[in-house]
Amino acid sequence: MTVAGPVLGLDIGGTKLTVGVVGPDGAVRSERVEPTPATASPLEILELLFAMSEAAIGEAGLWWSDLWATGISFGGPVHFPTGTTVTCHHLAGWEGFPLRDRVAERAGTPVVMDNDANAAALGEARFGAARGCEHVLYLTVSTGIGGGLVLGGRVHRGANSMAGEIGHTLVAFGGPECTCGRRGCLEAVASGPAIARAAREALASGQVSALNSLPAEDITARDVGEAAPSDALAARVMRQAGEFLGIAIAAAVNLVNPGIVVIGGGVSHAGPAFLDPVRETVTRLAVPESARDLRIVAGELGPRGGLLGAAALALEEPHPECAEG
Repeated sequence: MTVAGPVLGLDIGGTKLTVGVVGPDGAVRSERVEPTPATASPLEILELLFAMSEAAIGEAGLWWSDLWATGISFGGPVHFPTGTTVTCHHLAGWEGFPLRDRVAERAGTPVVMDNDANAAALGEARFGAARGCEHVLYLTVSTGIGGGLVLGGRVHRGANSMAGEIGHTLVAFGGPECTCGRRGCLEAVASGPAIARAAREALASGQVSALNSLPAEDITARDVGEAAPSDALAARVMRQAGEFLGIAIAAAVNLVNPGIVVIGGGVSHAGPAFLDPVRETVTRLAVPESARDLRIVAGELGPRGGLLGAAALALEEPHPECAEG
């Protein structure tokens, strides 16, 4: 069987575009990062991505023909079988766009595309915190909350390519309204904006905190996480968010029995103030047999999670030369 060669990874996010050439071992041989043009059409963004790709491939000393495959991590839901984007919550014009085929026409390589959470899950399983694990639950906790499942070493996408939407698990009956229109979703109570909102509400009630030194409207989840080790109010806010996340994870653990839970995204950087309540809640609520030996850890791939996830997707798919082997 032919050994996989370098792949091209494309990470399309609402705020930035990342393109890179990645080896089978996860080593990034070249990389380009640009802000995502907020008003650009999908075709205009594609032109920018290909210009970035040309530069990255050249920097790596390669030609398009040297690439094994191309992987795409897309910041929104996708229909995996057809390679089309369903929508993008941050950019206009992506409804039903045949992104995989458009890239394949220009790249001349096999192309595989998935949503960013599935890509990051596979990236962590192949190159990051879940290396060597066959059954992985991945969550990204940042502006929103997304999830991905790797079961038996392969991404589990579900009947409509929508598996992993853990951010819309109901964890707080009658809670704040979510972006999906329902109330009490995990995303509405444990995402970055939800953590910042909870801190502002606590401060508005007259509670004393080191966060009082910041303009209320400027407080972010990062501020709350950094204050939590030494500030009681911030610690309570982070604990509450961690407990809500733990409720959702416990339900998922009971259902799919992963060997490891990896938490990525900006909020995961809050450390023990956030992760300890998650672990404690999962231990309390999950069926003991399902949670036995379960590890809950922060992701390792950081800002390159999308790029390395896209590369992992490209490496996951059988290359045409190997289709019969």
